[in-house]
Amino acid sequence: MLLPSGLALASILISVAAARDAVPPECSGANRKAEACARPIEDLVTLEPGSFYTAKIRCYNCPYHKYVDHEWTMDYGDNDLFFEIALSQDNRTVQINGQEFFPTLRTIPRPPDIWLKQFQPGFSYANLSAALDCRYEECTRLYHDALRPDYLYTTKETKQTGDNAKEDSQRWTFALDAIGAYDGYLSDPKWGFDNPKQKMLQVEVEGVEVKRERYKGQTDMKAADGLFGPYGEDRIVYDYKIIEVTLVDREFKFPAKKSLSLRQKISRFFGNDVWQEEDHRLVYIRAQWDLYGKKGTLRNMFGNFVHWDFWDLTGIIVGSTIGSMLALAGFYKLFFWIKQQKELMGWSGMDDVWDKLRREREEEENALLHGRYMDEPDEGGSSRPPRYTDDVDTMKPLPMKPLPDKPLPEVPLIDT
Repeated sequence: MLLPSGLALASILISVAAARDAVPPECSGANRKAEACARPIEDLVTLEPGSFYTAKIRCYNCPYHKYVDHEWTMDYGDNDLFFEIALSQDNRTVQINGQEFFPTLRTIPRPPDIWLKQFQPGFSYANLSAALDCRYEECTRLYHDALRPDYLYTTKETKQTGDNAKEDSQRWTFALDAIGAYDGYLSDPKWGFDNPKQKMLQVEVEGVEVKRERYKGQTDMKAADGLFGPYGEDRIVYDYKIIEVTLVDREFKFPAKKSLSLRQKISRFFGNDVWQEEDHRLVYIRAQWDLYGKKGTLRNMFGNFVHWDFWDLTGIIVGSTIGSMLALAGFYKLFFWIKQQKELMGWSGMDDVWDKLRREREEEENALLHGRYMDEPDEGGSSRPPRYTDDVDTMKPLPMKPLPDKPLPEVPLIDT
């Protein structure tokens, strides 16, 4: 719950100057104790007509944090939720608590979260003035006095009636209903601001079409149609203005909890249950959404896959494995290359060996062709060619003893 602390409450508003404008002059400074300053802040405050409003909605038996005995504890009770409705500086979007809600509410990757400040009922203009003047460190504690609610968002086009109707303008109405809250500081599983007396914020917006400047000699040109339809269709741009901010009866009906059917699961898988009523109604429950989309959808699964926290570790493991395999293959080839080189080193000088063998073979052949006849290997020989002589080379002399006579066979060896 928000106590009268300075910068905490000043952060609720877009600027301190605008917040000071909300404080009546008689409720500032020494006049802060005047009786008129003790009245609570209005439910709807117009700070700048057409562009800046504030609203507070009573939340019945809602969780909040209170500061007791130098520590924050959680409790339940009535408190006020604070909304700021502002037009962007270029008048093209309407924001609630700093988040764009009109003309389009983004749902990719997820709808925006809004922080709603909580402060105690009966918060007066005197408290507001004191909060704005606070400069102590305790005034900067912003994280115990706000919650992020689940909400219902609806939008519709409204018809202009009466004398204020304009031909070149349109009007829309969008609403925001805080239906529950999940917060990191809330350990209690209770969910749902289901009191029917709680109000819903409704904003009526008027948009005036921005006319494009036309130059002399300019002609209308239309781009060619694409394969799937018209290409380059002109998008109408509007300058918006906030017409009215009101608190109305809420529309959301709290359904009973039940599991999804097979058809609903298939529809959710393809993201067809994000919007309802032809993109005019959105029920945002934070517990059903993840960082990259609604839980159970293809978009969220793909986002979790792409942004998986362990991709770095997986890359290290895969890279190390591939590197190890390549290193092992390299060492394997290096081992056999070294072994082959070692074997080749034993054959170093073989060319000289083969040359020597060839020379010895040639010498042997020459000795056989041109050398002396040798009966015994010990006699030796000469590789030089023999000298020319008139003597006839003869064989060894016959032995001196006559050969013994052999008797002739009695029978002729050859038949006649």
